[in-house]
Amino acid sequence: MRYLSALLVWSVCSLVLPAMAGTLDESLQVAREINDQGAASQKTVDSLAAKTQSLLEEYQQLMLDSDFYATRKQQLLLALEQQQGRQQQLQQTLDQIQVTEKRLAPLLLSMVQALEQFVVADLPFHHPERIDAVLVLRERILDPGLSLADRFQLLMEAFQVELDYSYNLEAYRTQIQWQGETRSVECLRVGRLALYFVTPDGSEAGFWHSQQQQWQPLPQEIARSAMAGILDGIKVAQGRVAPELLPLPLVTEWHP
Repeated sequence: MRYLSALLVWSVCSLVLPAMAGTLDESLQVAREINDQGAASQKTVDSLAAKTQSLLEEYQQLMLDSDFYATRKQQLLLALEQQQGRQQQLQQTLDQIQVTEKRLAPLLLSMVQALEQFVVADLPFHHPERIDAVLVLRERILDPGLSLADRFQLLMEAFQVELDYSYNLEAYRTQIQWQGETRSVECLRVGRLALYFVTPDGSEAGFWHSQQQQWQPLPQEIARSAMAGILDGIKVAQGRVAPELLPLPLVTEWHP
């Protein structure tokens, strides 16, 4: 009886185990395929996740770049607006300069004319040179190639030269019209107060009479002392003696 039971169990196992083995193999194969599909799916998911992250980072970078360019654009627009304002101010300044030039050009010319009249009516020292300088100045003032500043500077320099004559003592040799003939004389200029002359031999002396616009002899009553003063003044002007108080009469008070 036991033998029969054992035989029955063995028979059942021999029939069941092969069937179970085949089912197990199929299950394992299915499991492997599922695992492979899961791995592939995971790779796909990971790849999609990486692409999504890359797109997200790119989007964030674009947003940052967009903010940067927007800020930069605003800065450039502000700078451009400031430059346009500055350009407008410069244009207004140029317009004002042009208006100023139109107004000052006639004024400069009138100042040259006034200087010319002054030199002609002034004491006749270095007259040809000074008048020539004024004529050259007139040409420079009318030169359109010179800027207004350059022309104004030339005019101021000319006025300064004439102004300096008022504060110095000068002795120089020249020729004058005296008693109907041209005479070589030594002149002494005391600023613009007086202009004297003395002949080389010291025998004659005189002064320029501004009202009569001609040379006049020294009055007899002061001729000797005035002659000595003129000679001393010439020595001082030439640097031959130290400066000193000169006994020179004020010639504008003489009425010969």
